[in-house]
Amino acid sequence: MKKLFTIFLSGILMIGGVVGLAACSGEKNITVVAREQGSGTREAFDKVVTDGNGNYLEMKVEGKKVYKTTSNADIQKETGNVMSKVASDKNAIGYISLGSVNDTIKVVNVNGVAPSAQTVLDGSYEIQRPFVVMTSANVALTDVAADFLLYLKSDLVEEHASEAGCIYLADPAKRANEGEVEIPVVEYEVKSSLPSGGKIVVNGSTSMEKFIKKAMSGYASLYGRTADQLFTLDLQGSSVGKIAVQNDRNGNVIGLSSASVKEDGINSFNVCLDAVAVILNKANENVNNLTIAQLYDIFSGKITKFSEIVG
Repeated sequence: MKKLFTIFLSGILMIGGVVGLAACSGEKNITVVAREQGSGTREAFDKVVTDGNGNYLEMKVEGKKVYKTTSNADIQKETGNVMSKVASDKNAIGYISLGSVNDTIKVVNVNGVAPSAQTVLDGSYEIQRPFVVMTSANVALTDVAADFLLYLKSDLVEEHASEAGCIYLADPAKRANEGEVEIPVVEYEVKSSLPSGGKIVVNGSTSMEKFIKKAMSGYASLYGRTADQLFTLDLQGSSVGKIAVQNDRNGNVIGLSSASVKEDGINSFNVCLDAVAVILNKANENVNNLTIAQLYDIFSGKITKFSEIVG
């Protein structure tokens, strides 16, 4: 009997090594939680995560976008939904804005580096992206929308960025797209009365929710109003924000994107930087660091169990 068991165990090891043992022990597969295509958070993640051999989770092949995230991924449309899924599933992994992190989930290091303001600014934390404010280049903004845009370009929003957990950009060169005219920080002056133009419509990235809500409230308070009185907020993702700006015919739309924007018909500037944090369930005590290559293997479906991760 002992001999038969030894032969059986050897067979398991030959078939799959650690994988075979994991399967035998009943270990469940990793639940890969990803954002939808068109999400700025997903774009920032997918364009950095690589196997090291020229393959990325999002890349262009013969001029067409190719997505490598496993078809088994649980796709979520909002940051909060990603957190809820990971917090409720001990086998889950996902990614969210660093500014959205709370104590319901666990953040892991990437290539040995923890996401923070310092590691984003010095570039050592690789998975990062800008927070972008967009307006139409084809229609004049209403007086109140133009005034709120000035507020967003001023140093008054530095406090809002800090409160929201993102990193304010004061460098005029970094506020613009590479190679474009620098966008300086302006000094905002409160008007004698609220400019005209009706409600401002804010569309776009769910990752920018904390920041933009702070900014809207801060602006409204200067004129003795509440944010609800001045703004209509509709956050459904960066791609939706771009479309809203492109379709603006009234000059009252402010768009938000959590990925770089360089498109015809859109004026934009980078107001903050943000890290994309990789998150796990708090019960996962064995994984504290993942390499970029391991992330590629997990999200592409090559690695299906946490026990397959070596190192």
